[in-house]
Parts: sequence; C-alpha cells; structure tokens
Amino acid sequence: MLKSIRSEQATLGMYVHSFSGGWLSHPLWRSRLLISSEQELTRIRSSNCEIIIDTAKGRDAPPPQSIRAPVSPAPMRASGRFGRADKVRATELAQRSKTIVDAMFADCRLGKGVPTTEILAVVDDIASSLNNMAAFISVTRLKAQDDQTYTHSVAVCALMINLARELGYTTDAARDLGMAGLLHDIGKSTIPPDILLKAGPLNEAETIEMRRHPVQGHSILSATTGVPAVALDVCQHHHERLDGSGYPFGLKGEAISIATRMASICDAYDAMTSIRPHAAGKSPLEAVTEMESADGQFDRALLFRFMGSIGVYPAGKLVRILGDRLAVTLPHKGQGMDPVFRTFYSTVETRFLQHCDVILTDCLAEGTTVIAEDPGSWFSESWPTMAARIMAGERPVRPT
Repeated sequence: MLKSIRSEQATLGMYVHSFSGGWLSHPLWRSRLLISSEQELTRIRSSNCEIIIDTAKGRDAPPPQSIRAPVSPAPMRASGRFGRADKVRATELAQRSKTIVDAMFADCRLGKGVPTTEILAVVDDIASSLNNMAAFISVTRLKAQDDQTYTHSVAVCALMINLARELGYTTDAARDLGMAGLLHDIGKSTIPPDILLKAGPLNEAETIEMRRHPVQGHSILSATTGVPAVALDVCQHHHERLDGSGYPFGLKGEAISIATRMASICDAYDAMTSIRPHAAGKSPLEAVTEMESADGQFDRALLFRFMGSIGVYPAGKLVRILGDRLAVTLPHKGQGMDPVFRTFYSTVETRFLQHCDVILTDCLAEGTTVIAEDPGSWFSESWPTMAARIMAGERPVRPT
C-alpha cells in the first residue's frame, strides 16, 4: 500500500517509493530505497518534502499528529498576490523577451535560422523570474494584435518551466523544456501575416495553411544546431491530442511524448486566457475547468499537476493533502488568491472529520503535494452530490 507522509515522519525500515518537488533533481538521492542507515534517515528528514512510502515493502507510519492544519472560520489573505514593483519587473522582462523572440521570427523569415545562444539567455532569464510566476504570467496574458505570437511563445516558455519544476525535473531538463516552449510556434514565421494576424475566424483554406506551422517549424529547427531534441518533438507535435483528434499526424495515446503533452496543456491554457484586442479571454479558472472537461484532449494527470503549478483548481475536486486528509477544492475567490481546500476525511483513521479550510501557501510547507483522488475508491455516494454538501458546510453520509 502506498501512503503519503511528511519527510520528518520517516523512520528506519520504511521503503521510499517516491517523493515530491525537488527530490528528483537532487543528485544524492535514488528514486526508491529502503531506509537502512541513520545517514539516509537524516538526509530524508531534512529534505522538507512529502514522500510516498510503500507499506508492503517496509514499515508503516503512525497516524500523523503534528501536521493537522489549524481550523479557521475563513480563509486568510493568500501570499500569491503581487505588488506594483513585481509587475513592473515582470513587464520589463516580458518586453525584453518578446523583443528577442520577435527578432528571431524575423530572422527565420529571411532564412537565417534560430539564434540558440540568445534564446537560451531568454529561457534562463524567464526561469530566474519564476519566484513570482503570477506576476509574469499576468503581464503576458495581454497580447497586442501585432505581437501576440511572440508574447504567447514567452508565456508558454514560462509555463513549461513552471510545470517542469512542479514535476521535479532537473534544472537542465527544465531549461530544455522552456526552450521547447519558446520555439514551439517558430513555424508560424512561414505563415502569411494576413492569416497569422487575422482578427476573425479563419476560413478553410486559411486553416489548412495555418496547420502547416508545426511541420514547417520542425524543418527550421532541424536545420539549426544546438536545439535540444525535445524542442523538435514539441514543435512538431504540440497540436496532437491523446484521442487522435489533433494534427498534423493524428497521433494517439502513447505515441505522444510526455513533453508534448505538457506543451499542449501550456499552449492551450495561454491561448484560452490571452486578452486580445478583439477577445476578452477566459479566466484561469474557466480555462482549466474547460480543459478538464475536454475528455480525451489532455493528459488528465499532467493537467492536474499543471493546475498545481499555477495554483488554480476547479471547485469540487477530491484531493488528498497534508499526507492523510481528503479534501474538496472550494470555489476560487479571485485573482491573486491561492487555492482553498476543505478537509473532511482522514485516510489513516478512516473517519470523517470536522471541516477545516486549508490555504495551500499559508498552511502547507514548501514541497507538499496535492494528490488527485478517485471518489469511487473512497465513497459509494455520488461525488457531485457529496461535494456540493461538503462545500455547503454539511456533513457527508459515510464512506464505502
């Protein structure tokens, strides 16, 4: 049986199955091990993360007593807000990045190829700005008609790096994924401006022309030295969908790489939330809710982790937090607010608890994960009905 615990709860004899956050990027750790020495135990306890143990291969953990979240009648102000100075810095970086991407597209139109050194510098600048992801993404949502492609590329780069960090990728791997995000639409440099910048919907002929850009982009990048293989993959396949409804090749399921699945999520999210001269754009909550309901389009596990990376979850989802608490996500209160979860059940004590509203940033230590759970594995009652009652402050009925 797999169980999630905090690293400070680890003891000798436990079998570590996996762990969250920065664990995978730490060169001293194996991904799985039996804790058999005091040295290993000390390192794990000091890692300040959440770990998954396999109780079939090692010792179980006692019910955690020290990680209960404080009960509060109302959510506190979240720390996800950003000030004017943050927005100014983010705007300056976004503008610098957009200018370089603009020049890159212009060079590609002239057959000059991609300046990989300059693009890597942009990726590194964006990566260093992600201490305040909310500020950076907020300024890239607004897209002028004549530079929307370039700003979109910058935004997807940031979202890819952010998601890579959420998934525990190494710094180098996250950089390659960021570069893939920055270059994913390079093929649009070959699309006529009257189609690329058209305000209204494209007709059939224009759509066919626009859908050439993944293959055209792959051709451009293939002729360029210093481009990571993942960028070539993402460029050619970021419009593929798991159910085979995408293009240019109609790939399905396992034929689509993890990197491309990540890129398709980041690409679609930014496109849906972009504020353009002729379109208001969806809110982040509206976008992730719509993406989640698009059955077969996106990798659901990756989409859930993407939600965690931007701090936006649709209301009514069943999740596990704090190691052993089942919770329901509450309706998002507004811009700049971190997600709020209402805990109601202990997976260790197997009983319902007094409701407790938990704000991710204020109540959970860095490295804590939010894990998606299947309601049918825990409860016999219809989950939408049960979730609505919990969100209304009522007690659930009983577990399966």
